[in-house]
Order: sequence, then C-alpha cells, then structure tokens
Amino acid sequence: MNIFAELIHAVYDFKSYPVFRRNKGGKAFLYGLLLSVFYLLLSMLLPMLVTLVSFGGFGNAVRQSIPDFRLEDGRLWVDGTYDVQEYDTNYGGIYIKVDTERPITEEITDVDLLAFDRVLVMDDEHMIVKAEEGQSLRIAYTDLDLGDWSRDEMMQTFLPLLPAFLWFLFVVLVCAGLLGFYGSALVVAVIGSIMSAVMGCGLKFGELYKLAIYARTPALLVETVYAWIPLVISYFYVISYEVSALYMWKALKLIKEESLEPPKTGWTGGTW
Repeated sequence: MNIFAELIHAVYDFKSYPVFRRNKGGKAFLYGLLLSVFYLLLSMLLPMLVTLVSFGGFGNAVRQSIPDFRLEDGRLWVDGTYDVQEYDTNYGGIYIKVDTERPITEEITDVDLLAFDRVLVMDDEHMIVKAEEGQSLRIAYTDLDLGDWSRDEMMQTFLPLLPAFLWFLFVVLVCAGLLGFYGSALVVAVIGSIMSAVMGCGLKFGELYKLAIYARTPALLVETVYAWIPLVISYFYVISYEVSALYMWKALKLIKEESLEPPKTGWTGGTW
C-alpha cells in the first residue's frame, strides 16, 4: 500500500492498522513527514497566502494593517488614534492605546493597568510597556536610539528581504511542525503502551510508535479543517488526543483478536 492510500485507510479502515505496524520505520517516518507538511500547507501557509492575495500583495497588506507613522527627532506621529481592550482566556487582558496628539502616558496610572497582563500605551514622546511579569516601564523614544523612521522607509528597507524571510519561516514552521507531530505521536504511543499492557498485546514500543503516527492522522485532518473555521472549541486539542487514543485502542483490539485466531493450515478436511 502506498503512502497516499495509507492516508485514506488510516482515517476509516481500522483493519489496516495491523498492517501499518508491520511497516518499516523509514516508511512510517516518511508518512509522518508528508502528513505534517500537508497540515502546515493547508492550515498555516495557505491561509497566509489567501490573506496576502486578498490584500493585493504584501505591500498593500502592510499599508492596510499598519497606520502611517513617522518618528523624527524622538517624536512620534501616528495617523489616527487606537484604543483596544481585550481579554483572552489564554493570554489574559490586553490593552493597547495610541494617541500622539496628547500626552496620554502621563494620564495613565498603575491602578489603570492592574486589570491587564499586557499593555502598550504610546503618545508622541513616551510609551508604557507592561509584560507578563507585571512591571510597567515608561520609556522615552529618545532613550531607544531608533533614529528617524517612517512607514514608507520601513517598507523600502524590509520588503526586499521578504522572499528570504518567507523561506526561512517555511523551514522553521516545517521543523517546528515535525517536532510537534512526532512529539504528539510519542504521547499517543505512551498511552498505547499502557493499553497494550492492559490488553496483553505484547507489542514493542517501536510498533506502538508506528501505530501512533497513523493514529494521529484523523485528528490532524480535523485540526486542518478547524484552522479555517472562526470558532473556538474549548479543550479542542485534548479532544484531538482522545480521538487518537480511540484509534489506538481499536487498532490494538484488532491486533489482539488476530493473535487469538487459530493458525491457518493447508488441510481442508479428509485424510492426509
């Protein structure tokens, strides 16, 4: 069975799992590699490309996402004002306020910042930054020695570096994705080893790890679809591991049943 056929059978055909455990380690590794690249392309890189196309290119995306600004002689000017207050269950409170028309950093007190875990407040001469540690800092732009900058100058400087950056980002994402995938398969293999011991399957850990790589397939396909849906599901990734564990249990159950079947012989009845 080729790798692309295995991708389909790993989703719906539990009877293929006893076959998967007999695959060579190299084939299982290559399967995991292709599955990870497939996931990265569809869940991360493709949405990024779709967004860039919708903006009409990276340059237009920057112009529409970053307001026009100019930093000159330690004074900042930003086109418009911005006031964002959000609370996320994973990252806590976030407060961003930008107004270069008045000294808002002098109006903000420590009491105002207590409700937020991350803060960025900017006026024409100073900014207030607060990170997870809880300590807020008031910093003058002149202390940062940034020189003179504008949005157009920033784009002229960094846009030529974009192709190299995108290739670097792709390599980093692939490496991180592979580590994440094989790490998640390791977790599922450990769960499978417990199941195997309880069920008395007697499988080696290498066989369990190969099964775990294939058992991650349905969960990863669901995660790919989930990346495109503007919906937050609590404990989604916990459910993902539960799905993989279910596939491992079904696979081990079939392997156990196979081991209990009487050996087949060439005798079909009658006398020898």
